[in-house]
Amino acid sequence: MLKIIRVIFLFFCSIPLNSQAQGETTLKFKSLKAVKSNLAADAVGVNTHLNYLGSVYDLHYQDIIKPRLIELGTKHIRDHFGNEKINARYMNLAHDYGIRLLLIGGDNGNELEQGRNETIRLNQLIPGKSVVEFLEPANERDIGWNRDWLKLCNYVIRFKSMFKENPVTKSIPLLGPSFANTRNSVLDFAAVCKNAATQMDMGNLHAYSGLYPESPVGGGWGIGFNEAISRYKTISADQPIIETESGYKMSEGADGHPAVSERTAAKYAPRLVLSRLKADIPKIYFYQLINNSEDFGLLNTDGSPRLQYTALKNFISLMRDTNSDFEPETLEFSLTGNLGDIQYQLFQKSDRRLLLLIWRGVNGSEGGSKNNDYRDINNPELTIQLALKAKAKQVKIYRPSFNYMPDGNGTSPLKVYQNTAIMSIGIPDHIVCIEITK
Repeated sequence: MLKIIRVIFLFFCSIPLNSQAQGETTLKFKSLKAVKSNLAADAVGVNTHLNYLGSVYDLHYQDIIKPRLIELGTKHIRDHFGNEKINARYMNLAHDYGIRLLLIGGDNGNELEQGRNETIRLNQLIPGKSVVEFLEPANERDIGWNRDWLKLCNYVIRFKSMFKENPVTKSIPLLGPSFANTRNSVLDFAAVCKNAATQMDMGNLHAYSGLYPESPVGGGWGIGFNEAISRYKTISADQPIIETESGYKMSEGADGHPAVSERTAAKYAPRLVLSRLKADIPKIYFYQLINNSEDFGLLNTDGSPRLQYTALKNFISLMRDTNSDFEPETLEFSLTGNLGDIQYQLFQKSDRRLLLLIWRGVNGSEGGSKNNDYRDINNPELTIQLALKAKAKQVKIYRPSFNYMPDGNGTSPLKVYQNTAIMSIGIPDHIVCIEITK
């Protein structure tokens, strides 16, 4: 069975600081161990609707959907099975591009045997190149089945039996049910389905909030993300958890789930991935690839990239590493400046380049709950000083969330330093990637 390695990330917020005058703080030299960078690249998935016949996903699969999926760089999509043509597309994406499917069960709950048989067929076409990598019960049945918890419990039991009792599909990780309401639904389900934890290999969150990723109520429905995890654990116990839907919408905001601009979504998207990794969530599937009646798309309806698509594409590109057979090293460094809302995380590639990601974990949007009344907050950059304990051969500075200055420079370095140990760096409310070659 595929095992998801759960990695606990050390973030700045847990490190005590020494106060200085005028609100400045200093972090003394600290030795921080890096995390393999590909864990961040591989954390990003995306929801699609390839099975929506007659939609842009279907009619423009060849000229928009497939090319943009490949360009994005993700290796994970979440969707339902469709007809023979649609399922052949899943096969092609997996076999030729390594983009594998998180399969969602049919909404009516009555197609389990058909779904299992098609999973078996697809996963056996080419040994070592499976198409379906995760299995998930029907989507958000707290809405779809009107909170009929006994019906959902019996269905989840049948779902496990159907897939785990077959020798071909038993090794595919099985997710628990998803809920639209992160605050109440899982607790109500837990009260009825007492043995739910035994019916899943992994938990399954949908923690939309529309708020900045580090928000204390960023778990949706007015609760924090850690609280959303805690509530889901009432049915998943100690199983790992992934988030199969999340993201930001550009219009039709509501109380408790505001809309944001493309600019804000581009700032938030990589930060959202990093905040989930911090919370021990190894995968997050953004909703959704292209606008299709709901204004969450990473792409416009005509296939043109929105700013958040570019931010995620650049993030994946910078963090991607094909070799995982190495032990990450440590970096000794200090930061000086006004560090009150500064967040950071250290990663490393197999060629030994260290990637120190730094950003301001602040709110970037106001309003958004009525008539698309969102307003970007123009947070000022903070200048901090980075000091390395040992001089680096080379340091490159990237601002990947935007392709053009004054905000960013994509995957091209904005600045390059040679043989240096101390540098001043401007930190905005989107990630700065500092690539260090010792």
